[in-house]
Amino acid sequence: MGVVRLINLFQNDDVIHSVCSIGSDTLLKELLPEGTDLYTLRIEGACYTAFSSLLRLFKKTKTDIAHVNNLAPWLDVAIASKLAGCKCIETFHGVEEKPAQLPVWRRGLLRVSCALSSRITAVSESSKDLLVKLSGIRRHKIKVFPNGVDADLFSPAASPGEKRKLRIRLNLPEDGFLIGCVSALRPVKDHEGLIKAFALFISDDHSPAKQRNANLVLVGDGPLASELQLYSGRLGIGDKVIFMGRRNDVQEILRAMDVFVLNSKTEGMSYALLEAMSSGLPVIATDVGGNVELISHDSDGYLVPQGDVESLAGCMVKLGNDQFLLLRMGRNARDKIVKTYSLNKMVSSYRDLYRESLL
Repeated sequence: MGVVRLINLFQNDDVIHSVCSIGSDTLLKELLPEGTDLYTLRIEGACYTAFSSLLRLFKKTKTDIAHVNNLAPWLDVAIASKLAGCKCIETFHGVEEKPAQLPVWRRGLLRVSCALSSRITAVSESSKDLLVKLSGIRRHKIKVFPNGVDADLFSPAASPGEKRKLRIRLNLPEDGFLIGCVSALRPVKDHEGLIKAFALFISDDHSPAKQRNANLVLVGDGPLASELQLYSGRLGIGDKVIFMGRRNDVQEILRAMDVFVLNSKTEGMSYALLEAMSSGLPVIATDVGGNVELISHDSDGYLVPQGDVESLAGCMVKLGNDQFLLLRMGRNARDKIVKTYSLNKMVSSYRDLYRESLL
């Protein structure tokens, strides 16, 4: 989605984008601007010759810059770029499972990737720190370009009446307290812990009747979908957890929410959090990665220790019990995004980076 947002903002510019997926997923096509080419290499699993397919593609498309995201495809893209005579730019977001240290051979490959690349960026200071730790790449070689969000597209509901109409249109409970999460249903997002915390929240003796009508709305799809539905049923809250699947109307769903929660084990700079905050929602997130840079605890949201479901549930209770706190934190979250994390600022940074790399 970060790639989609970047490309959309480069429309009517002197940069022409195309997208290459190492695998065979073509779902991105429907989200890209009309006329944007999407190539799929259909490589699944380990492969030691992906660079040759990329090399042919770069030559065929006369690529000037190959912008690669994260570590797995970096070496292949860097090698293919060098052989094709184009520039390689790496953007590091993070890793799903944070190892204490990579094997020596893996660190060596990352340093080779670095040497073959024109520029290296990270989406947050914590991502930069992690890349330095994992690879041994010198800090001065990595620039931080924080992710940005379209604050016009992701904006708060204008009134309680608009929020109610949105809920009706989206087939969500019209009244009550809605806690939302937008993320792929993968282990790194720890939805199981989120569901457990929500179960504690609605059973809390200090929760008013309004909160007993609460629902947890999960937007996204992934390999754990069926397992999480069964888990919700085992906890006796299957009717309280709404699985909406993969959606293209996230901006409207966020406007219908009251609170946003992200219970990740690791994070870079989460677009989901940026979009929720831009939508005027107070957020509860784990104190990992870029979350710590993005959220001011007790001001625009809460940071909780990863794996601490009691603390997570306790923050839900605080926000559910205090409408004034809910609104104040939501306004603070929105103000922060508008002032600091604009999409135009992000695009301007990458536009300058592209131009610098070609000098």
